[in-house]
Amino acid sequence: MSTNTKPSVTDRDIPLHTFGMGITRTHDELPLEYLNFDAAPSFARATYPHRHNFYEILYVTGGIGTHFIDFHAFPIEPNTFYFISPGQVHYWETIVPIEGEILAFTDEFLSLAPADYMILSELSFFHSVLGSPTLKLNEMDRLQITSLLGAIIREFKAYELRAASVLRAYLHILLVQLQRICAIQERNSTKERDAAAQKLTRRFKQLVDAQFVANQSVQSYAEQLNVSVNHLNKMVKAATDRTPGQLLRQATVLEAKRLFQHTNLSAAEVAYRLSFDDPSYFGRFFKREVGVTPGKFRLGLT
Repeated sequence: MSTNTKPSVTDRDIPLHTFGMGITRTHDELPLEYLNFDAAPSFARATYPHRHNFYEILYVTGGIGTHFIDFHAFPIEPNTFYFISPGQVHYWETIVPIEGEILAFTDEFLSLAPADYMILSELSFFHSVLGSPTLKLNEMDRLQITSLLGAIIREFKAYELRAASVLRAYLHILLVQLQRICAIQERNSTKERDAAAQKLTRRFKQLVDAQFVANQSVQSYAEQLNVSVNHLNKMVKAATDRTPGQLLRQATVLEAKRLFQHTNLSAAEVAYRLSFDDPSYFGRFFKREVGVTPGKFRLGLT
């Protein structure tokens, strides 16, 4: 669901929430944090656009309002997960305060072994191209997932021998179980796509989200993924009906939209921020991709 809602802008940049910012860390050495919405600092329910340098899993059990994630509006619904990837811009508009749980973690927390890092490429709700960053649970799934979430919370609070290892294992299980539920819902609502193609595309998207400003070379991404450009093109096309180049341009356009809507940077400043040497060329690029000039987009004339 799209929205033209435009909250107040910041002067020069979109606020970035770094891991552990503004809270007394429960366990300083642990790259995972648990918070309850009721007890969380106000910025955990921020009504202003902001982004994170970490992953966030939000399990909402109550509240009325809207959660905005990168120009899409999602109603606040009980028994619903919301997933935020690093770099995404989101904020809340609430009528009744949010209730529920928050798990925040860095990618390093998942990476005890090199193979562990690959789990992020298997999850359709992070670094998504076609999937949704939300997941509503039915009653049977709710019982299973809340039991697992409760085990994580108890382990986090007790923090006994080898707690980090146990929490990492629990988090892996939680992510896999949530992905299994997502996969069932996706099979019921969309055409099936090649699993290997989806996995490679998510790995590609994860790299793009981290590098697109400085790296617009499909060849470079193919080399990082240890595949040929032709193979990357074939797999991304199979998973998304788009080419790697189109996804790179999409990432650039999304960041430009974020900066136009949520900051007071000029079009030339946005162009330079996105590594365009020529602001005029950037203006033509933006109009070609979006359909309107940067000025008209900023005014909401889309």
